[in-house]
Amino acid sequence: MRLTVAALPLMLVAACAQFPDVDAATDAEVAQAEYPVLLPVEDILPENQPRLDEDSEGELEARIRRLKRRANDLKSQ
Repeated sequence: MRLTVAALPLMLVAACAQFPDVDAATDAEVAQAEYPVLLPVEDILPENQPRLDEDSEGELEARIRRLKRRANDLKSQ
């Protein structure tokens, strides 16, 4: 408990620090850029969303095997 009480002021002081490298990483153009247009979720979602059927389990297991094989290939490189 004492450690938490002692660490709290240190965390608060650290949170007030300035980070000039982060501020310098963006251009002035980026700061002045327009916000992107927000779209309704209904417009973004695909029309035909995939549904589960009697072959779904086999397809999922095959995909798992492919992904594990790919992960093992990447580990061996």
